[in-house]
Amino acid sequence: MKKIVHTALALAALSLVAAPTWADDMPDGAKVFKKKCKMCHAIHKKKVGPMVASMNTAPEVLKTTITNGRKRMPKFGHKLSEAEIDAVVAFIQENQSQAAE
Repeated sequence: MKKIVHTALALAALSLVAAPTWADDMPDGAKVFKKKCKMCHAIHKKKVGPMVASMNTAPEVLKTTITNGRKRMPKFGHKLSEAEIDAVVAFIQENQSQAAE
């Protein structure tokens, strides 16, 4: 019985220590945007591509557009991981909601 309790406590402690590292593994959407998107998109002004504030707000549309490209925008599905694309979508949505305020 002691062995089971010690094992359970060890697993619980390990999960508490490991949880913050999972959050740290998430890509930074702002950094990815700055590196891959900023040259054509700005938050509040039109550049080569539309400004973030006027982009479609649906996450599925944003993700599909980033992955497959659209009109003059190139595909990024082979350049960015799915997690990086999700982080950029979250960054775009966050900036759209701030623009609406």
